[in-house]
Amino acid sequence: MEIKEKFLHDFPIFEGVKKEPYIILFDAYTGQGKSYVSKILSELDHSIILNNDEIRKWLNDYSDKGNIKNELQRYRLELLLKNGNSVIMDSCFCHNWKEKKKYYDSLGFHYYTIRLICDEEIVKKRLDNRVDEYSIADYHDYLWMKENVSRVDDELIDYEINTENNVEIQVKEFIKKYHIIEEDSNKSI
Repeated sequence: MEIKEKFLHDFPIFEGVKKEPYIILFDAYTGQGKSYVSKILSELDHSIILNNDEIRKWLNDYSDKGNIKNELQRYRLELLLKNGNSVIMDSCFCHNWKEKKKYYDSLGFHYYTIRLICDEEIVKKRLDNRVDEYSIADYHDYLWMKENVSRVDDELIDYEINTENNVEIQVKEFIKKYHIIEEDSNKSI
């Protein structure tokens, strides 16, 4: 079985009903709460979460030297959007964000960039206590990112969420501000 066929078998494309699907991107480093915010947002607006760590595990390739993860995620993203699904990219948009922005611009779908903020001591506690079946990132990875990965330009940030505070309230405020909730169904095609 070809890798894309196996990938779609294991990560099916759903038929959604969103008239104007969109993409959610995170300007955030590891440990700042991307997966938690993604989960709450997905529960409220029925968007599909694309998690890079999940794909690394599926590929059994945490270094992704062949860039297969990105190719598969882009393939899946494009199919989900074309099928009326909004998508949450549970990954760090800030890594090479200028290149990624060109790609997202080329898709022709609206995207929102959410900046996550959190006190460094809380990030350290989260990462020290992380029990995650997918991510192998730790506090040293956070410190490396903070030192070597620049944040997305401020004018491209649509919303900011402080993950030290009540995240659900902030996510609801984001949804209300941008009027993004639509009825959605998740029937496999």
